[in-house]
Amino acid sequence: MKLIFVRHGQTYANERAALDTIIPGAALTELGWTQANAVVADLLDYEPDAIWRSDTLRTEQTATPLATRLGLEPHVRAGLREISAGDLEGSTDEAAMAEYIATMRAWIDGKLDLRLGGGDSGQETLQRCDAVIREVEQSGAHRPVIFAHAAIITFWLGMRASGITDQMRALPLHNTGIAVVEGSLATGYRAQRWMHIYKP
Repeated sequence: MKLIFVRHGQTYANERAALDTIIPGAALTELGWTQANAVVADLLDYEPDAIWRSDTLRTEQTATPLATRLGLEPHVRAGLREISAGDLEGSTDEAAMAEYIATMRAWIDGKLDLRLGGGDSGQETLQRCDAVIREVEQSGAHRPVIFAHAAIITFWLGMRASGITDQMRALPLHNTGIAVVEGSLATGYRAQRWMHIYKP
């Protein structure tokens, strides 16, 4: 199975560099809508046969152009939500963002019992995302597009995908950035794409 992950388009929270992880979350900016429409052409090259998204407003809006083009109804799952910021929610200062990113990296390094901002642990976050991916695998789709969020995509790939290069790790997943993996939870996934970096 090939999983095509897409980060949502730019939101008003992104404009302010604010941690925004609650529901429904911020809406797309005008630029965000432009990005959501523009990414469709790239996604169509994968011949997607299903769409999944988190239950936030920004993934709903970002998925709309592709869903309309394909005539598909997205599957909505809370397990694809962004990593909860806990008591860091809404913060715009650099220290809060650094703590958020450092905790996620610590999870990838195996410290899954840590809790981010007094909220969810890495293990809890991984389990709820795995549950959705398992459902996607069992759905019968072959090339699903999954609209989600930068940190949860980065974390899940960091835990479940091999073949991630240093170049990939150094490049943040920008708005409507694409990450592609192929495989299964049982056999393991392998990274094929991160943003503009292809690794067949």
